[in-house]
Amino acid sequence: MVDFIDSLVTAYETGSLTRRQLLQALTLMTAPVDGAQSPNAGATKGRMLHHVNVQVADVARSEAFYRKLFGLPPSRVVQGPDNHGLDLPGGGLIILQKSENPGRIDHFCIGVDDFNADRLRAAAKASGIERVQGTAGDNFFVTDPDGLRVQLSAVDWPA
Repeated sequence: MVDFIDSLVTAYETGSLTRRQLLQALTLMTAPVDGAQSPNAGATKGRMLHHVNVQVADVARSEAFYRKLFGLPPSRVVQGPDNHGLDLPGGGLIILQKSENPGRIDHFCIGVDDFNADRLRAAAKASGIERVQGTAGDNFFVTDPDGLRVQLSAVDWPA
């Protein structure tokens, strides 16, 4: 790209390109193509990691581990009696979920600004994501190509 711009400037300086032609060429290089998305465009913009749901064999033992490792305050019950949430400073949550299949991440949740479940489900499907699950108004799931569930919710959604 730099070489191309240099060649345009050289053509202008040698008189083989008018000032107007130089400006038109530079403008066309930076103008978006009609209907094209920017390389960073997605179905939505994730703002923060809302929570990670970790499956554990012993909630108390895992809580002690994470509290010791990160210096966290005691957990709180979230989303059912077997789920305990450890609040991270600055936002986010580690949810410890009692499970017969410990050592796995059940899912993680990304907080999204201006969350509207119906609109975002439609946008995910329109972008080619095939596995969109859930009908709730405050969150839904997609499944990544390797089978990991990804939850989307509002940034301030209570866990």
